[in-house]
Amino acid sequence: MSKIVDDVKTGLKGIRGAGDAIRGGAMEVTDQAFDNNPNHPDTQASQAKNRAITEKGKQDVRNVDEMFARREWERKGVSGTAGEGVPPAHHSTTANTTGGPNAAAPTATGHGMQRTI
Repeated sequence: MSKIVDDVKTGLKGIRGAGDAIRGGAMEVTDQAFDNNPNHPDTQASQAKNRAITEKGKQDVRNVDEMFARREWERKGVSGTAGEGVPPAHHSTTANTTGGPNAAAPTATGHGMQRTI
């Protein structure tokens, strides 16, 4: 298949994932608003199902984002996978432990330069 067709399919998967995340979240909020007994087995099963839909949708969106990022790096002529010279699509949301609040953001190899003030 052509790359354009693959990109369109990937985009549609991302849209579906976003829709699933919204749907799962909306259904979870609806269940919380209208269920009288949150400890009822049917309520708990419904909440678990809605959480699963939401998480799957979020994961689909993340996967699509990663796929688009990989394709963009391929178009730019960068080869390999994340950790082998290709930066990941997203930076980590965890604290930078390589130098405290004055440390530079990690580079593609995971190392930052220390800034002094």
